[in-house]
Amino acid sequence: MLSELLQILRPINLLDIAIVAVVTYKIIVMLKGTRAVQLIKGLIVLLLMSILSEQIGLTTVNWILVQLQTLLLIGIPIVFQPELRRALEQLGRSTLLNRKSRNDKEKQDLIRNIDQIVRCMTAASKTKTGVLMAIKREVGLAEYVATGIPINGYLTAELLGNIFIVNTPLHDGAVIIENDKILAASCYLPLSENQNISKELGTRHRAAIGLSEITDALIVIVSEETGAMSIAEGGRLTRDLKEAKLRELLLRKLDQPLSEKTILNKWRHRA
Repeated sequence: MLSELLQILRPINLLDIAIVAVVTYKIIVMLKGTRAVQLIKGLIVLLLMSILSEQIGLTTVNWILVQLQTLLLIGIPIVFQPELRRALEQLGRSTLLNRKSRNDKEKQDLIRNIDQIVRCMTAASKTKTGVLMAIKREVGLAEYVATGIPINGYLTAELLGNIFIVNTPLHDGAVIIENDKILAASCYLPLSENQNISKELGTRHRAAIGLSEITDALIVIVSEETGAMSIAEGGRLTRDLKEAKLRELLLRKLDQPLSEKTILNKWRHRA
């Protein structure tokens, strides 16, 4: 009995169980709040009906359900394409080893860029001017840049403010930023399909959450209804931020890709 228990508790078996548990947890988190949950429920119902029909002898019904299951196995990769893409991108972004921290020059440049973004947002918040900006991190945003008007301008609060002036051609849509460059304006972002998003949030917030669900971009928003400032990351929205908190979050999250955003560090922070 003891030998069997020791056999089960071998380090390689514990590692095997841990990997399966982590992957399962990640899949559940990824699917939570998406349309995939309802589809999975439908698949479970079909499977139970198939088993029940076989047990009680409903031959024709069972045959139809078995054929439906075969079709669903082919259709699942198509139906779950956004979720599968998100999972693969998250896997590709994760690394096992720490990467180097930013040097002093890079840190100063980052602080300067954040200052320009915060200045634009706080000014827009006071006048209740709608703002939507996506800040690129590791995952490329070229497909979304292509939907807008190229700018390729140096990042300044003044230029951002001019872009978001109401009733101007570039006001609608998102600005996409990479380091100290404004790549494009009036860009189209994918809307989130999460049914749990508050109904009081408009298209601007849904677009921010939508992009954050499928990329690692950090998206900042100013509501034109309330002037509230928010940040979207990883499918989650942090709302009603004050200037100091906004600046703090931007610095911490934008500095993350070089120094913190690794599997080992994530586990260390959670421990």
